[in-house]
Amino acid sequence: MAEANAPNVALDLLRIHSIITRGLNEATSKSLQFAQEGFPHGSTREGFVCYARSFVSVLHAHHLTENELAFPYLREKLPDAPYDLLIAQHQELVHILDQIRVRVEEVAAGPQVAASLSKLNVVLKSIGEIWHPHIGIEQDYFAPEKVGPLLPPKEHSRLSGLFMEHSRKNSGPDYLVVPFLLYNLPPEERVFFARKMPLIVTRLLVPVIWKKQWAPMRPFLLS
Repeated sequence: MAEANAPNVALDLLRIHSIITRGLNEATSKSLQFAQEGFPHGSTREGFVCYARSFVSVLHAHHLTENELAFPYLREKLPDAPYDLLIAQHQELVHILDQIRVRVEEVAAGPQVAASLSKLNVVLKSIGEIWHPHIGIEQDYFAPEKVGPLLPPKEHSRLSGLFMEHSRKNSGPDYLVVPFLLYNLPPEERVFFARKMPLIVTRLLVPVIWKKQWAPMRPFLLS
């Protein structure tokens, strides 16, 4: 069994999967709720839109990182994994993410908010139909106990940093995405994930300088 506190790039990928899965579940359930009941406050609408935009950004960046860095590297170590299938599924998700972007912006600006939320809910459900079996495949072939012994600890750490930086460059804005990443994890997992980030981010930028910008997302995040 892989140790949660040992360097293991597969554990980092599992944490990203957990973040995205919670983000998808939260956006799906809240879009339906708000379509039926309306937004209780204007700030709730703003927070939901920021949350949904962050979800799209994080999922898009995650797939780019897998396609461009993780999969080419892992092909040599684990050649039996169905890389072509996984990349094809990523491409399916890209098309749906484009639809989600459109629906989110309709929620942000359009007068027919309930209708836009209902349409967004449908598209989010279609993401889930692909996402859950997709990560099931990845987590089977790239399980921490399989990937862990393949690399020395320093290489795990190097890859983790490389993957995180690649994702950061392809997502944003940081003042929304970083809190989204941190607070869609439970506290015990958040500790390990936060260790990959510079201290200035976790101790100054997120809790102080960026706080007002991401505060509307608070109702959708874990404490």
